[in-house]
Amino acid sequence: MKQYFEWAEEIRHLSEDQVEQLYQRYLAGEKTAELIAEYKLPSTVRSVLKILPPIVSVDLKCPYCDLPMWMPRPARGAPVYLRSAYRCVSCEHRYFTSGASGRRTLCDCDCDCDCDCDCDCDCDCDCDACARLRQQQLAEQAERDRCELDARFGSPSPPLSYASLGFVQKLVLLALLDDGGHEPGERIAPLAAPSRGESLAASAKSSEALLISLYESQALRVDPASNIEAFDRTDGFRISDYSAVGWLANVALADEVPSTRDGLYSALYDELSGPVRPAWKRELYNLIFKLAREETVQYIHVMANEVGFTFTAQASAESVVGDLLQNFSVSQVYYFVRVAVKNAAHFYATGNSKGRAHAANTIPRHMQNTAQNALAENWRKNSFRDSRVSQSALHRLLYDVVLKDSGAGFSKSPGMFWRDEFVPRFVSGAPTEAQTDHHQLFCRECDSSNIDASMDKMTLQMMCYDCATVSKFKAYEELPD
Repeated sequence: MKQYFEWAEEIRHLSEDQVEQLYQRYLAGEKTAELIAEYKLPSTVRSVLKILPPIVSVDLKCPYCDLPMWMPRPARGAPVYLRSAYRCVSCEHRYFTSGASGRRTLCDCDCDCDCDCDCDCDCDCDCDACARLRQQQLAEQAERDRCELDARFGSPSPPLSYASLGFVQKLVLLALLDDGGHEPGERIAPLAAPSRGESLAASAKSSEALLISLYESQALRVDPASNIEAFDRTDGFRISDYSAVGWLANVALADEVPSTRDGLYSALYDELSGPVRPAWKRELYNLIFKLAREETVQYIHVMANEVGFTFTAQASAESVVGDLLQNFSVSQVYYFVRVAVKNAAHFYATGNSKGRAHAANTIPRHMQNTAQNALAENWRKNSFRDSRVSQSALHRLLYDVVLKDSGAGFSKSPGMFWRDEFVPRFVSGAPTEAQTDHHQLFCRECDSSNIDASMDKMTLQMMCYDCATVSKFKAYEELPD
């Protein structure tokens, strides 16, 4: 075999076979003095290993130079993890054996190894040729992924008629289109884009739910140029992260032709900034309370985290907050939250609770008790906004553009705002004949039939969209003697 390394003067009288025998006997533990004497090495030699040439593999070849690979000879008793990688005799390409030192990560190559450990491969080599090869492989994979993504989402679907959109859908679309204007062409920026200075809704979960609703109604299409990481490539490019997906509007203003982004934005803004339409009333009522409820519940989480609590009583909090918002503003409910969290922290600190979770679960009850005192004694205490609870795009557009009362969402009770301001301004007029028909259900306070009714086996609950009154009626079952 060709010698790629110059041999030391001390062993030039030996053949290749003798050198290998000498090394194997050294590894086997034979004494250095005996090996020096037998192989006629100079007496000045103190270490056999230091005068031996590197190991040149007869099986491994550099894929770029087609030349053998070499490695320094491991010392006697050296563990596997201290062994060096094989190197090309010409370039810097390296090949790692199982357990060899210098690996960055566990093996992720496409070899035939069935184990989970690092195997024999060159996937950790960082030479220039391997770096170029990896870049080429990544580019080819990205091109394949992009083609598959385009095959799934690139074909246009029939646009949704603008007239079929509901109020909330229009408001969400306007918020999505108001993305900072940094996206090219017709593209709508992802929810997580840095150009968006505010979240769509109060929580990521709510934002995603609104986005999915528009997508499933076909008002939005996936932009095939979206970030590949937003999709699960192992599951047919199913969307795995909606906040990272870019979108295209798929709404027709007329003639079943998808509108341009600018055209849709103008139509939405012109309509939503105009007079409030009676058809929006139900959706407006629900949205006003939903935004206020979500912001307050988020504030509960913030304040609970401040004292080391993890708040989990979400359903209870939403129910209590929903009731409080009939008579108190978000600003005033913030005060109830602070008092409740302080009481819960004291409950835990005194050792009377069963733990942090138990103490945190008392927050909704404490809020309710404080609110009842405020109602009974007719007092209110306002709070400032907390920067940790950001205002959403929906909140801003609803109160600034639609209702034209920018401070109402925080400083006014949703229930009182609806009863005292919204209904007189936008839904004035006496009840119609249909509303006073004795065959219909109607509100006990204002006689309106604009209500929602729900019931279980024993209770009927009605909510009036005109005056915000909630009425509950219980069935009376006459038992036999």
